[in-house]
Amino acid sequence: MSTRHAARAADPETAHFRQNPTASLQSKIDRVRHARAKVAQQITRGEEWMLPLLKRFNTELAGLEETQDLLLQATEITNHAAPHRAA
Repeated sequence: MSTRHAARAADPETAHFRQNPTASLQSKIDRVRHARAKVAQQITRGEEWMLPLLKRFNTELAGLEETQDLLLQATEITNHAAPHRAA
């Protein structure tokens, strides 16, 4: 991150807060799934040289889904802890 970007991120007026981090993650997951489906289709048509690409998409998808699960878990923990703090 450049110093200019770091300064903008630190400034509360220009900082961008993601309201729903799982939404952008879900769009990444959808893109990888779509690309993986296209590659799988090509492989079944005989384009076996694309097998490493399929492997890469599978690995990337597993990582994204793990991140999504952790974000959802963090949200559940936060929501469960909120009533206890209020009491």
